[in-house]
Amino acid sequence: MNRSRIVGVIAIAALIGVGVALPYLGTTSYVISLVSTIIIAGMLAATVNFLVGDGGMASLGHGAIAAASSYGAAWASKQGFDPGMQVVFALGVTLVVSFVYGVLSMRTSGIYFLMVTLALGMVVYGLAYRLSTVTGGENGITGVRRPEWIFEYWTFYYFILGAFILTTLLLWVVSRSPFGASLRGIRDSESRMRSLGYSVASYKLAAFMMSGTLAGFAGLLAVWHTHFVSPSAAGVHRSVLLIVMVILGGVGTVFGPLIGAAIVVLVENVLSNSIERWPTVLGLIFILVILFARDGIMGTAAKLVRRVRRRGPNPPGDERSPLDIPTDEPIPPRETQSHASRKELP
Repeated sequence: MNRSRIVGVIAIAALIGVGVALPYLGTTSYVISLVSTIIIAGMLAATVNFLVGDGGMASLGHGAIAAASSYGAAWASKQGFDPGMQVVFALGVTLVVSFVYGVLSMRTSGIYFLMVTLALGMVVYGLAYRLSTVTGGENGITGVRRPEWIFEYWTFYYFILGAFILTTLLLWVVSRSPFGASLRGIRDSESRMRSLGYSVASYKLAAFMMSGTLAGFAGLLAVWHTHFVSPSAAGVHRSVLLIVMVILGGVGTVFGPLIGAAIVVLVENVLSNSIERWPTVLGLIFILVILFARDGIMGTAAKLVRRVRRRGPNPPGDERSPLDIPTDEPIPPRETQSHASRKELP
């Protein structure tokens, strides 16, 4: 294991350690609740990051998928079902909505994929308003109870922290699997992958189903966290904020969505208490990142670290491979190499 990987493992372990120790550091329930909101938003943004980074599919409908899952759990809770049935209804609604999204958008790409997911998100938003007998209309559904074993705020915090770690690990494994490599090939050139015999539409549908299912899980955690869901959860602005989180943190990075979620949630929930025009502040932050850190915060930081390591001296014990050719020795022409090899033959 090289030095950069060791540093990365230490940083991840330290981040997890701080997360585990947070309730014991004298933090209030409000701070724990705010961090819980950041983690759930980061989990939801990670599903969008997977689609954008590996599949090149920017979705403007994942906020609506999460909201549909929240409504499924909330309706089950309203009918008096236990939390286990809430999970079943939330998962069922998520699979149906994700499948419809995937089927209608898997043969599109670029701006057309963006528009299809945007239109489907608006359909979910409209249904949340119109189906008042099911969704409660503009008033939404309140009083959603989570399971008793995670009812306390600190037990629920540990639950969503573990869920975030598992979700991030799952997306990381899938991204580095042959499926993820094929998905990146489709992102780079659909025609080439199709000529090689790959079913592009099937790969896109599978990726969207996987991303949508995890987004629905984040929506279930969100309604358990707030005990409330309304049509605003399915609004287009929620899906747009997910894209903003991904870009701020860095597309294709592991912890970029969490960094972007922290910025957006803190501006929206903390800075808004003292600054009325907080969307303007968020817009300025977004513009500054686009201008000076086009790879996002995590992506730019990783690039700077690689640049510093490239300029520094070779670490002790770092021996070059025998296949490396010294830069101060000229590379002989191909004809000379072949001629020399022929002279050595008996």
